[in-house]
Order: sequence, then C-alpha cells, then structure tokens
Amino acid sequence: MSIVSRYLLVRLLKGYGVMFVAVGSLLWVTTLLELLGESGGGSTFESAVRALLQIPVNLIDMLPVVAVLATATVLSAMHAQHEMTVMRASGVSLIRIMRLALVPGVAIALAALVALQFLAPALYHSPERVAASGVGENSLWHPSHGLWMRSESQFMNVGRFEPGELPGEIAIYQFNPDGSLGSQIRAEHAVPAPGTWILEDVSIKRLDRQSDDRITSRERYFWPSFLSERQLELFRRPPASLSLSDLWTYVQSLRMRDQDASEFELVLWRRVALPLACIGMVLIATALAARPSRRGAIGVKVTIAVGVGLGYHLLAGMAGFFGLVADLSPMLVALVPPLGLVLLSLWLLLTSR
Repeated sequence: MSIVSRYLLVRLLKGYGVMFVAVGSLLWVTTLLELLGESGGGSTFESAVRALLQIPVNLIDMLPVVAVLATATVLSAMHAQHEMTVMRASGVSLIRIMRLALVPGVAIALAALVALQFLAPALYHSPERVAASGVGENSLWHPSHGLWMRSESQFMNVGRFEPGELPGEIAIYQFNPDGSLGSQIRAEHAVPAPGTWILEDVSIKRLDRQSDDRITSRERYFWPSFLSERQLELFRRPPASLSLSDLWTYVQSLRMRDQDASEFELVLWRRVALPLACIGMVLIATALAARPSRRGAIGVKVTIAVGVGLGYHLLAGMAGFFGLVADLSPMLVALVPPLGLVLLSLWLLLTSR
C-alpha cells in the first residue's frame, strides 16, 4: 500500500470515528427524551442506560448518513487544503480516490451486518420485558419454566419463544367458578393477534366427566386471549430486534401460516441493502468533494452532504410506509432507493471528471 493510500484511509477512518460519536450522541439524546416521555418522569438513570443500549442498532440504521458525512467532510477538507489537488497532479486518479473511499464504507457496512446478526438479539430480552413492564403482578418468567400469565379464570404458560417471539409449547388452564380445573389446552405453536390467538397442533382435554369426548385434537384453534393491546405489544418483539437469520425464518414462518410478513420482510431487505446504500453515499460524497468550488466552500459541501444523507433516510422511510400501505413487494421497496442512489452518484462522478 502506497503512502498516499495509507494517508487517505487513515483520514477516512478518523472521519468515520468522529461522525459515529456525533451521530451516536444525537441518537442517544433523542432516544432518552422519548423514553423519559413514555415513562412519565421515571428513573432518569434507567432511561439513560436503556437509551445507551439502543444506540448500536439505531446507529447501524443511520450508517448511510454517517458514510456520506464522514466521506464528504474528509475529502472536502483535503480539497480545501489543496491536498486533493496535489494527489490528482501526482497521478492519483479520481477513480482510485473513489475506490479507496469505498474501502472503509463497505467494510463498516459488512461489519454492521455481522453486528445485526449477533448484537440486536443480545440487546433485547422480550420475556423479561413482558414480566417486568406491562403485565406486572399477573405474570412470572423464568428460563426453567418459561412465561406464566393469568387472568381471573385462566392460566397460560409459554414454554419457549421462537424467532420473532412466536410462542411455542403453550399450555392454557381454564378454571371453573368453584376453583376446579375445567379444561386444559396444549398447543405447539401460536400466532398472537389482538383479541384472538391462532393455536396450532392443539390438544384439548376436558375434565368434565359428563363430557363424552374428553380429549380432542385440532390443527388450529382460535383462542380468545385475555391480553390487552398494550400487553400484546410488549409480548411481541419489533422487527428491528431480530437477527438476520431470525428475520428470514420468521418471514418464512408467517408465509406458511398465511400471515402478513411484509413489515418484517421490509426490515430484512433494508438490512441486506445496507452495503449498497453505503456505496451510493460514498460515491455521492466523492463526487461532491471532487467538484471544483470556491475557497472556503467546505461548509457548503458538508451541508449538501447532510441534506443528501437525511433526505435519503427520510425518503427511504416514506417509501417503506407507502409500500406497506400499497401492498408492494418489500424487496422492491427496499432495493429501489439504494439502487437509485448508486445510479445518481455514478452520474455525478461522470460529470465531475
């Protein structure tokens, strides 16, 4: 590796470090304010810790913004200090500068995918979260016996949680008004839904001796759930908390059950497209820095980079909402914005040479 290449890579890595700290701090402050608003003035220290744990996943979602800011800031500063002019005059082409700028961006994006596979699930513990915040005195969770929940006349036990927090090994006990056990429902899987759960591979045992058919088996059974809307939301994990492999498994599982998997599939394809979005942002930042400008115009280029990064982030989010409402292909909705970004950046590079 030449001295010029090493120098440029070191400058870029330092730029990424600064932007990670700056954007991460901003995300921490905004998340902390949201948590304090939700908790209604609860423990500030606990909210601060929770906000800190959410930073890694949130920062990965903002990685394209970090990439365009870091690359544009470093290259624009080098252009303002005439370092870029000296490099171009010494035979370093814009294509080579672009390839070097892509190295840290692509490497960090691939590392982010690895982190999403292992880091996101580690920062989220759904059963403990259910038992601690929302179901309250009516629930108990422990790794050895799973999650226990109760209403006035029913007890429910969830033995395991599959990818996406689909409940498995479910036992529901229905008690009579006199306190005796009336029936027992066992199911291998369940799909939680507001008001009614869809139980699969069900065995129903009735303890009423007057009943002729005491044990029945069904492929599906619709069980009227006693969980409220708020408790159900606490019970289900959001798509962003799942690893890539769990997202894929969960999407296939929902499809097999004829359930809507578009929200989870959209998150999956957005994460897969993350390196492509970073490539487009780095190319746009390189094109902005390479364009001739007046002395002291570094602030203008950085401002444009901020607008491009945040604009892409907002437009990609709006495209996702529109795709869900219009029932478009999640893969198409997730891949079109970064592909369009790469094409736009290539056009800017060609007109900058």
